[in-house]
Amino acid sequence: MPISSLIIRTDSKKTHEVAERLKIFKEVTVPEIHQENIIVITETQKQSCDKDLWDKIEKIPGVLQCDLIYHNFEDDPVSTRRE
Repeated sequence: MPISSLIIRTDSKKTHEVAERLKIFKEVTVPEIHQENIIVITETQKQSCDKDLWDKIEKIPGVLQCDLIYHNFEDDPVSTRRE
């Protein structure tokens, strides 16, 4: 289960609007907003979903840049366990 941290750089006039739109995604947590930067944590089912989500984030009006800060892509032991 990939867990990533991103910094979303926004148009300073649209930062709070972007933050609200980010909260629509169930895989996204917004722990902090600092000036025109939004810290985001994403948790998806697989890596391909991660990239799709980042692409959607980059298309939000007001987003200028989306930088990956941290990425952990270990398998979730519970979801990979065989019964």
